Amino acid sequence: MQVGNVTFITSREGGDKPEIFHQCGKGLLAERLQSLMADRGFQATIEGGRDPGLESLAASMTGVAPEEVIELRLNTGMTSDDYRQIGHCLEALREQGILLICLDQKEQGASEINHQPHDAYIRNLIQQWEHEQLWRQAMSEGSLAGRRARRGQDVPVADPTLCVLNTAFSLGGLKAPQRVFGFALDEDSHSLAGYGWMQ
Repeated sequence: MQVGNVTFITSREGGDKPEIFHQCGKGLLAERLQSLMADRGFQATIEGGRDPGLESLAASMTGVAPEEVIELRLNTGMTSDDYRQIGHCLEALREQGILLICLDQKEQGASEINHQPHDAYIRNLIQQWEHEQLWRQAMSEGSLAGRRARRGQDVPVADPTLCVLNTAFSLGGLKAPQRVFGFALDEDSHSLAGYGWMQ
């Protein structure tokens, strides 16, 4: 399958709203995403390219330079339901054949634990989200259990990794990923690892 356009979804601590960075191309994809997000009540601004490395990463992953590369940078502090709503916005792009990559970039020198996709922590977390989603679907919206589930969705998410994971989970159909991958990129121990939601 030939990939013409790539959208990276990233997250950084702070910020007051999502931002869209236009990396290369005509900018039509950035405007389309901005419109989709506005339809769901998210005001995202379009800025110039922020990270030229993303264009190179997209080209190396797809084997050819994409026509357009954009980055959607999520802010922390919204609820998990907000991130899942953004994921639903991105589903429309996925259905149009645009490659969506949720990229959890770690700051250099970060002392936090860097969980790999095969770690039980992340896999159990996604499995728990999947079970909660099935439970919510099974329960009536007006029931006590339904109200409790919604209350849990109102807690702000402060961890950038969880912001990206919530978004990836929703654009993946609220199901567990079908693929797990990981490989080293270079001799400096930089690596790329993650999950794949296949269409």
